[in-house]
Amino acid sequence: MMELDGKGIAVKNLGNDIGRASGIKMCYAALTKGTSTLQVALLTVAESLGLSVELHDELAYSQKGALDSMKSGISKLPPNAHRWIGEMEEIAETFAAEGMTPDFHLGAAAIYRLLEQTPYAQKSPENIDPNRTLAETIAATAAQLPKSGIVGSKKVDQPVDTD
Repeated sequence: MMELDGKGIAVKNLGNDIGRASGIKMCYAALTKGTSTLQVALLTVAESLGLSVELHDELAYSQKGALDSMKSGISKLPPNAHRWIGEMEEIAETFAAEGMTPDFHLGAAAIYRLLEQTPYAQKSPENIDPNRTLAETIAATAAQLPKSGIVGSKKVDQPVDTD
């Protein structure tokens, strides 16, 4: 593998033990793709609660970097969602095998399933509309929320009172 280093590919030597490269891939994707699903989830819930504008204003004030990241990245997720469901489930298995809860990344897989249901998922990654806004992507995602029940595998016994 090291022969490929510097030839358009950056190779990092992680040693000779089997599974180390897969482990780093799982941990890295847990952060990058997992963070994206957390962002989609909170924005979709804000949309569903009718609080998108208020949340946007708060993020613009206190989390500008995170908001900029959401604006540049989330609209690109739906066409790739189908590919990342299995990856989130693999990450969940890796976490569980190490004694960490798998639930976050099982939830991430559920978010990618939700994104996969949007009309934007039918586009290829090369044909994403560069003018589609974060708000449009989130509105399409919120439209896919089930009318009753919960996205994912578990149902919460009591709804959270937001008043």
